[in-house]
Amino acid sequence: MAERILILGAGHAGGVTAITLRELGFSGSILVVGDETHPPYERPSLSKDYLSGEAADPVWLAPAERWAELDVTLKLGAEAVAIDRDRGEVRLADGSVEAFDTLVLAMGGRVRRLPLPDHPAVRYLRTADDARAIAAEAKPGARALVVGGGVIGLEAASTLRGLGLTATVIEAGERLLGRNVPAEAAEWLAAAHARIGVDVRLGRSLQVLEDAADGAVLARLDDGSTVEADLIVVGIGIIPSTEIAEAAGLPVAGGVLVGDDYRSPADDRIFAVGDLAARVRDGAAARMETWAHAQTSARAAALAILGRPAEAEPTPWFWTAQCDHNLQILGDPTAGDAVVARGEAVRLYLRDGALVGAVCLDQPRDFATARRLMGKTLIAETASDPATDLRKAVAT
Repeated sequence: MAERILILGAGHAGGVTAITLRELGFSGSILVVGDETHPPYERPSLSKDYLSGEAADPVWLAPAERWAELDVTLKLGAEAVAIDRDRGEVRLADGSVEAFDTLVLAMGGRVRRLPLPDHPAVRYLRTADDARAIAAEAKPGARALVVGGGVIGLEAASTLRGLGLTATVIEAGERLLGRNVPAEAAEWLAAAHARIGVDVRLGRSLQVLEDAADGAVLARLDDGSTVEADLIVVGIGIIPSTEIAEAAGLPVAGGVLVGDDYRSPADDRIFAVGDLAARVRDGAAARMETWAHAQTSARAAALAILGRPAEAEPTPWFWTAQCDHNLQILGDPTAGDAVVARGEAVRLYLRDGALVGAVCLDQPRDFATARRLMGKTLIAETASDPATDLRKAVAT
């Protein structure tokens, strides 16, 4: 068994990996190296409660004293620059070297930047420091331009409206949330943003930023239109931090390739978890950037490191809170061959009659029930009645 476990990345997935290893009984050394100066925290609050100021701190994975109790060493503000697999070492930017018996890659990714020259009005949203910097400039009455109509951009727009700013969202795609939310559910949120006064412009991209009067910025879009803004928030995704893994000879494909146990096929001492992990299934590699996946991948890797049997994998899910609504997505709606409308705010996705996905807007009870019914065959007519307990729709 490994005696020295080195975790690169002090975010959600890296922190959960360390905690889980201790909870499962690992007694060797655990060192977590992270390039941020903060101890591990969860990211979902950054575009919501933390950005709004309702929460004074990010959601820490554990109190500071808990890390000491767990005997987990945090080396923060440190960047890993090279992996030496032959020597079992990682070199850091300050020239120091850390040895490992088992290495867990949990570096996540860096923000995808605009293909434009840097401008002082532009703020990217990925870290706690990013959120705090945006909050400092989010003055009531100011004009915000949000670039990106995905989860982060829309949550930020919703929060900024709540702080008293105007908000314009530009999205290059033809609809919002095009990457991971069914079209009808995306329309629900588009309508919610319209109700609170967010100006959403689809099929538009930012071309040029020019200084305007009174310190404002004039944003020119690809159709020739302009938006004047005091603050520009960018949320257009991340680029997985695969560079040092690839340089060390580990296979990558949009992320660090791993098997079902999150172990690299090239080196059984090395794992990747969270946003960075590209798991190979059915001949294709896919990453998941969700809170739930950070949790489940960390636990799966910890079990594999300790030689424990794998556990049944929970159905993937995620949520987004915007405009005083909570949208929850379960399973893989794209895998369905039929859609059951359960009232105005629930859609159930069936394949050959079996439940493979669901989207629920402000319907936590139906969502919780759907999680328990995944894979079961449903009677569509019964399931479509929101007045009937969804459990009664299971075919016997």
